[in-house]
Amino acid sequence: NAAKEREADAIARENDAIARENAAKAAETSAHASAEAAKEREAEAKKSVETLGVREQELKAAQAEVEAALAEVKKQEDAYNAKTELLKKKSEEGGVVSRNKAKNELAQHLAEDPLPLRQAKITAEAALRKAEKATKAVAEAKVQAEADAVKASEARAQAEADAQKATAARGEAEQARAQAEQARAEAVAAREQAEAARAEAEAARSEAEAARAQAEADKAAADAAVDAAQAAVAEAEAFLEEIKAQPGACQGALWWMDRELHEKK
Repeated sequence: NAAKEREADAIARENDAIARENAAKAAETSAHASAEAAKEREAEAKKSVETLGVREQELKAAQAEVEAALAEVKKQEDAYNAKTELLKKKSEEGGVVSRNKAKNELAQHLAEDPLPLRQAKITAEAALRKAEKATKAVAEAKVQAEADAVKASEARAQAEADAQKATAARGEAEQARAQAEQARAEAVAAREQAEAARAEAEAARSEAEAARAQAEADKAAADAAVDAAQAAVAEAEAFLEEIKAQPGACQGALWWMDRELHEKK
């Protein structure tokens, strides 16, 4: 019974170890899958940072071109205004001839259409605002993407650490299962040995009982034989005494008969 109980306990422990091993394998698979997914997210985040970085440089270059164009428009505008002020000053100073000449030049200068220049300035300023807005948005998105990439790297590192722990746990579970199987095998062997020993003990007991019964039978037969022999001796003694009592009996023969009967007795 004790051996069977140990075997049942060993089997239960083995089943529990197998269940823990299966759970550990499932956890390991899940952890490695999570690690792979984290790697992919990290790669995507880094790629996003790289893409946004390229886009940011492109927008900065475009913004620089717009700024350069706006600076050129402003330069032309400043030159136009400066010429206007200069001609105004000349038309008010100096001799009559020089003033008249300056007035004619100022009239011709002011007669020029400034609309294209103003339109170019307005367009350039609008383009610059748009470029600045786009550059700022991309820069902010890049900062966020960089933060996301850092988080993704941390998550990937944690997932890999979890996967390593899961692998170690799976190894420990496999070892525990192997030990449980060994314990179960030993318990089965012990139970089989105990059953064999019990069977041998029962066989020995049966043989001992049979031997005892045979001994008792032999003793009874021996006792019966002794009783029969004693009865025969007593009968012979009685017969001898009867012969001795008869007249004319041979005393020598009776003496030998009595001696032989004594020896048999």
